Amino acid sequence: MNRRDLLRASGVAAAGALSGCLVGGSSGDSDADSDSQFDSPSPPWSRSNAVYHQAHRKGMAMIGTAQKGDRTIGLSYTYAKRFWTVTGNQTKRVAVEDSYNSIHLMASVWDTETGTVLPVDSGLQVTVKRDDEKLTQRAMWPMLSQQMGIHFGDNFLLPSQEEYSFVIDSGKPTVQRLGALEDRSKDPITAQFSLDFTRSTRNEIPIEPRGAQPLESRGEPDALPPMEMSMQPVAVAPPKDELPGQLLGTGTNADAVVVFTASENADGTYLTVSPRTPYNQYFLPLMSLSATIERDGTTVFDGPLSTAVGPDRGYHYGATVDSIMSGDDLTIVVDSPPQVARHSGYETAFLDMSDVSLTV
Repeated sequence: MNRRDLLRASGVAAAGALSGCLVGGSSGDSDADSDSQFDSPSPPWSRSNAVYHQAHRKGMAMIGTAQKGDRTIGLSYTYAKRFWTVTGNQTKRVAVEDSYNSIHLMASVWDTETGTVLPVDSGLQVTVKRDDEKLTQRAMWPMLSQQMGIHFGDNFLLPSQEEYSFVIDSGKPTVQRLGALEDRSKDPITAQFSLDFTRSTRNEIPIEPRGAQPLESRGEPDALPPMEMSMQPVAVAPPKDELPGQLLGTGTNADAVVVFTASENADGTYLTVSPRTPYNQYFLPLMSLSATIERDGTTVFDGPLSTAVGPDRGYHYGATVDSIMSGDDLTIVVDSPPQVARHSGYETAFLDMSDVSLTV
């Protein structure tokens, strides 16, 4: 077996390990841009400010994982995909323009010991090389998809069928780290991966046949389940009943589920605000939030929430306050919604977000 055949075999195995219950698959380049089969500028099933059931499912193939210090980077790819970038509360659609040799590259970073998926706040850059020639270098988009949750991703055109290297540079962590993550290294990390690209190997990544899912279910309030990824963790927020401290309540905002808890620490009471997607409970990063606590008509706290991550809370927003008491009125102000690109099913949600209030 030569090197190309070996890589083909390992790529198919990786796709099988990561694609979960997908059935069928594409059989030629005509299926490479599978998004075009369902694509339209404004899908008729999309609903404003809401999560809807994505029209189809794709598998993906693992390129590899690399442990660097306390962190691990995972890199995978699938067919080129359309997605929507976000600026403020406005979206801009990125179409698949040339899919013949295109791939959608995906990267995730997690704490090796605990498996905690780390925030996308620090940014990630990819350099694509062929031999010693640099073809492109750019930052990848923080993204949210129904099957993979939060990750970095972008479409890349590979000029020909041959071997490429991808150099991944993950920036210095910028969010507060709690618990077991507190003493982890904050140094940037770099990892290099190789892919012997062929269209036929890419086209063996499975796509759910169009007839496998009833047309009437597409666009209904729901989401595809997460992929079964044996080689890397998924960015799922902890169940509300498993968050540390006292559960204060939950709310819904532009289809986001917001969970509030309070726990005691050495400096007072730590308020945890955990926004996540409905159905799959993926955490929602890159928001700007502030909180107000009123007690008997008097404001006892008014300030921003900081981003933080820990094994027990996952990615969340928090602040230490003097106290939180029964009867307090708690209001969370959304200064900006999640500034992450979205794949189909999420592009209309988590945008026009209002304040969330509850009485403890």
